[in-house]
Amino acid sequence: MKIKSATRRLATALAMACGLTLAGWAQAQDVYYWDNFYPPWPPHSSLYPNWNNYPANTSAVNFNTIFAFTNAVLDEPAGGLEVTSTIGGYGSGYADLNSGTGVTFANGNFALATNDTTCILAFTVNPTPGMASSGTSFYTNYNWIGIQFYLNLDSGPYTSLPVLYGGWNNPGNSNGIVWVGSNVTMTVNLSSLPKFTAYTQGGTNHFYGCNLGVNPAVIFNDPNGSSGLPYDITFNSITFASNLTPPPNLAISHIGTDVIVSWPASGSYTLQQSANMAKYSWSPWGFPPASNNGIYSITIPAPPNTLFFRLSNP
Repeated sequence: MKIKSATRRLATALAMACGLTLAGWAQAQDVYYWDNFYPPWPPHSSLYPNWNNYPANTSAVNFNTIFAFTNAVLDEPAGGLEVTSTIGGYGSGYADLNSGTGVTFANGNFALATNDTTCILAFTVNPTPGMASSGTSFYTNYNWIGIQFYLNLDSGPYTSLPVLYGGWNNPGNSNGIVWVGSNVTMTVNLSSLPKFTAYTQGGTNHFYGCNLGVNPAVIFNDPNGSSGLPYDITFNSITFASNLTPPPNLAISHIGTDVIVSWPASGSYTLQQSANMAKYSWSPWGFPPASNNGIYSITIPAPPNTLFFRLSNP
């Protein structure tokens, strides 16, 4: 069965056969994690309806910083800024990051890398109180959410970025929004923005702040789950990345009790394995692949436990 790997590393755990799972792929990016940001929002930041109910009415709108889990889908810490709203409706806020001095990214960069042309906002939808009966499939009740995302860079304040709408398994999802379970990524192409390319290629484009907002959401299986009412979302990270070419497709097939993992013999990709997809758990597959008619393949006896595989390009 063919599995298409998504750009960057947005899609993982896409298919399973005999305990083997194909995962996405990874490459270094300029990443800012929201768990570096502490509420209440610092000086020079602002909250707008309905988020301005915080901190006077935390039962209506509240912010919480989460550190306790790992986002296996993105292969990165998923701690971030959780926004809960029991009153729903449009809410937003401007975050002046690092008191206006600019962001130092997870890889140590201060300015955007010269080939950064896209921006990826990663967030996680969480169960509202009324979703208890849904169990682990709670995210299927998030049917339509609008995410507002503005950027403040040296090259300008970009307030005209699209408001992307999406929901779990919703055929009307905007281009650039991808749901993998409860984890969501929103990708925006920045290459055509005024001045952006010139500043970035000149090494003088810095990330100072952004506006995050949630437009009214349609959520099922909640006592108040009509349009614009309660939601619970954790903003995890903001990534500036190059416009990467997706890696070759991985495929799984069977010969007797053995499992064959194969991919086109192109580029400098190597196969990695992990038992749990934690950030530092990936390691190269220990044996070279066989090559036949432009296809690399490995033969694996059916493992006793699940193994995850992905392609990596150094």
